[in-house]
Parts: sequence; C-alpha cells; structure tokens
Amino acid sequence: MIRIFLTTGLILVASLTAASANPVVVYDGKTGKVMVAKDAGKPWFPASLTKLMTAYIVFQAIEQGKITTETKGTVTKTSSAPPPSKIGFTPGKKVSVDLALKALLIYSANDMAALLAEIVSGTQADFARLMNATARDLGMTGSHFVNPHGLYDKRQYTTARDMAILSYALLNKYPQARKYYSAPHLKLGKKKLRNRNYLLRIWDKADGMKTGFICPSGFNLVATANVNGRLVVGVVFGTRSGRARAHKAKVVMETAAGYPATTSITALQNEGGTPPNLRKRVCGGTGLQMVSADKFTGWGATFGKFKSAAEAEAVINGIQAVKVNAFSKAGSGVVRIPFTKDFVPVTYNISKSTSQSLCQQVQGAGGKCEVVTPSVFASFASLSGREKAKGGKPSAKKVRKKRRKPPSDK
Repeated sequence: MIRIFLTTGLILVASLTAASANPVVVYDGKTGKVMVAKDAGKPWFPASLTKLMTAYIVFQAIEQGKITTETKGTVTKTSSAPPPSKIGFTPGKKVSVDLALKALLIYSANDMAALLAEIVSGTQADFARLMNATARDLGMTGSHFVNPHGLYDKRQYTTARDMAILSYALLNKYPQARKYYSAPHLKLGKKKLRNRNYLLRIWDKADGMKTGFICPSGFNLVATANVNGRLVVGVVFGTRSGRARAHKAKVVMETAAGYPATTSITALQNEGGTPPNLRKRVCGGTGLQMVSADKFTGWGATFGKFKSAAEAEAVINGIQAVKVNAFSKAGSGVVRIPFTKDFVPVTYNISKSTSQSLCQQVQGAGGKCEVVTPSVFASFASLSGREKAKGGKPSAKKVRKKRRKPPSDK
C-alpha cells in the first residue's frame, strides 16, 4: 500500500469527526460482559433491528405454548401494507410462523413482521404494547417501540446498549433460533432471497445476526462471530452503506475479540434525549467532508483498500472506536488513490512506536494495516500536484455521492 502511495500519489482525505461518534458495543456472547463500548447509551433509530424484538416475542410465545412454528396466520390488508423489503404475499394467503420467521430474520421482510405481530397479539398496536412491556422486563430502559418492523417513526428508538441486551437474551434463551440468523438465503419457491447481512459473505467467522437500515438511522447491524472459540457480538450503528457496516463490524469485532470482558452490558448507562437524524448525510448525497492533504504530519497507518469511501470511512471509524488511546492526538481520514476508484482508511500525526504497535495489534487480530512514514506523508502534497498536471481529478472539498431515492428498510 505504501508503494501505491509513492508511485501514484495521494489525494482526497475525508474528515471523520462526526462519524466517529456513532455507537459501538462489542461483548462476549456467553458471559454478557463488554469488551468495547462507545456511545452505548446514545439514542438511535433501530430500523430493522426492531425485528430482533419481534422475533424474541415470537420465540417466547412458542416457548409458552401459545403458538408453534407450524401455526399459520392469514395475511391481511394491514399486514401486507408495509413497503419493501417484503415478501409480497396477497391478503388471504396462509403463512406458517416458521416461514415468516425466516423471511423476517434472513430477508428482513416488513410484511412478515406485521403478520407475526398479528399472529401473536391480534393487532400490531397490541403487539407494540407487548414489545414495550418485554423491553421493560429485559431492562432495555432506552428503547420504545411503536411498530414490529422498524420503518421510520420518530417515536421508535433504542440504544446500542439495549440492542446488546436484547441480542444477548436471544442468543442465550433461544439458542435454537440461531439457524434463522446464519442462513445464507431464504428459499421461496424457485427464488433464493439472499441474507441481507453482507458480513456473512466477507468474514468466515461471522454467523449472524440482523441488519437494519432507514435513512434517519443509517446502516445498523447486530453481528455474531466465532473468533478463536469465543462468541463475539458486535452492535454497530449509523454507517453510510450496507457494505460499510459489515466492514466496520468486522474490524471492531476481530480487534476487540482479544480484549478482556469485564463490565456487564446492564452496567452501561443510557443517555436519554432525541436520536440524531442521518437522512441528509446517508441519503442526501452530501458525501464525505474533505480536508487538505498537507494536514498529514508524523507517522501513520493505512488499513486496507476499499471500493467506496463509505467502506473506508467505516473501517477507520471502527479502528478509532476500539483503539481509543492510539487516536488521542491523531488525525484520521480516507484517501482516494488517483486514477482509480479505490479508497484507503488512514490515520496520521502519531508516533513511530504507536503506528508500529497499532499495526502489530491489528494484524495480529487478522486485520490489514501498513505503517506510513513521515517521508511518505511529506510527498503527498507534491504528488497531488503531479496528478492534477496529468489530468487526474483535482482535490476537492467534498467527495459527492450520487443522489439516490432513499431506499427501503433492510
């Protein structure tokens, strides 16, 4: 990676100040003890992570003998109404609880969340009341639910702490349900609907759990992985894309897996307040904020190469969350390699020993890291000028994302 910098130059660096505040929790799935927690009590829109609560209540109803996985519910106009992601069964169709759960947890089907709510409670409003009662019983003091699927409602919120509590309860009380989280796809007739969790495709240690996305929340994820025999669970909120949330979850989970777990999830404190609305940043096409290349000083490190700035941003964000001490005086950003569409997460203004130690630890955990020397950083500004002279893209204040129609919850 350093050779790439020297031969092709640098260019665009994205400031990560705002993004670095996004919540992260990593805990031991067997003990419920926390390895890493950052802004764990900050309120957030849950998006489709809401479906974990829906699933928990369904498993609880099965345990209590109220329903079975073979129980069939009839799709109604109300349950078929939510927008995609959805299966799209027409009213009158009978669907088993088992199929609805698979559609809920593998494909994140909003209509199946509504159907399950009606099977358990009769109406979605009554199910929402049950969701809140269950949240209170679990100690999820920073959460409130108004629907079973997670589509945007300003009254529906949670925290990373509370999602850690919920996922821990699911994993330990209903371990048989893990088959739903880890399945690579849902087979529906001749169709194979792929699992929304991209982490399952990029990390062989990952084996669940649930994704969530609406524009106001950004891309959220609760993920599980078996790392050296340890069940590691990560909660990641607010990235810019589905691939970005997977890359961030991977880097925080594999790095934190070697940490001791001491604090109970329940010991983390919720903050209260109003969730931030990320619609403009995530879906508004505003892109990443740029800083000048001449800001680079000292030693530094890079952490792999990615096809989007959002993925690179998420990785450096994740490294920051886990390696807090290494970043106390550091700058961080995203570098675009000239004449390519590749992006590199980078940190700078750290000491030689810190950069070497940081890379040693990240590499030891299975991640990618390359030390960058002051001489390489010193050459960045002049190399940027050479790229301009050759007709490359000039440095800019922003890397803009293509404006798109806000996608549905997934």
